[in-house]
Amino acid sequence: MLKPLLSGFMPQVELAIYWEKKPRFLFYEDIYKVWVMFAVESGSFYYEIGDKKGSATFGDLVLCPPNTPFRRVINAPLTFYFFELNWVDTEQSSSHRVEEMIPAGKVSLLDTMRLTQNYAMMKKWRSWPLSVRLPRYNHYCQDIWLLYCDGLEEGMLPTEAELTRDPDRDPLMQEAQRRIQQQAFSALNLKQIASDLGITQVHLSKKFSASFGVTPLRYLTSLRLNKAKMLLLETNMTIEQISECCGYQNGFYLNRVFVKYEHTTPSRYRHTHRM
Repeated sequence: MLKPLLSGFMPQVELAIYWEKKPRFLFYEDIYKVWVMFAVESGSFYYEIGDKKGSATFGDLVLCPPNTPFRRVINAPLTFYFFELNWVDTEQSSSHRVEEMIPAGKVSLLDTMRLTQNYAMMKKWRSWPLSVRLPRYNHYCQDIWLLYCDGLEEGMLPTEAELTRDPDRDPLMQEAQRRIQQQAFSALNLKQIASDLGITQVHLSKKFSASFGVTPLRYLTSLRLNKAKMLLLETNMTIEQISECCGYQNGFYLNRVFVKYEHTTPSRYRHTHRM
């Protein structure tokens, strides 16, 4: 399983900076000598790291390896934590290198409630001296990383009826589920995932449906819509910005999918459910 392998590597924070409503980055491109992580609390930005590109917003972490060009442009005023990291093999038994295991680019956290609690606790320490603040930030950064690792195993299920837990579920389909979760908010290609797993897209759809009771496309849609609903209620981002952060081409396409499955428009959903 990937989760135990990833959770065996823990981030150690060497530097932590909190930026609030940053309107733009000083440089379009930067290169760091260590691993860096951007943990987004609000706003959004576009990034390119090697062949990885996309938009990140609340619930996303963007990781960049050392000595790698990191290009980025802020789409909406960005509030985020910037971490410089070292990775420690806590089990000291893995045959994998950090570069092989830690994903470069964007990863998305499924438990945004706990993430929000972590951000709130981190804010309490931001005015303290670095010697006091850094150990606390290190603790919460590690917990945020474990949130991502936990999400690889648990996933965000459309409903309990659609995806019931089964320890005997097909391992190949568990890997398919993990890949869909990892790539859900970018330009995901289900045909490519099927090819990577050594099966056809038709075979993937049948086996995934047998394991989870829902097609891969429906599962992908549920992940994207859940994130869209969260962004509609918790941010002031436009529909176009939200669509880009959720993996859709534009606001029109998000609107069409939203109406099909939620039976209302994104704008009406925001107006009705926002406190």
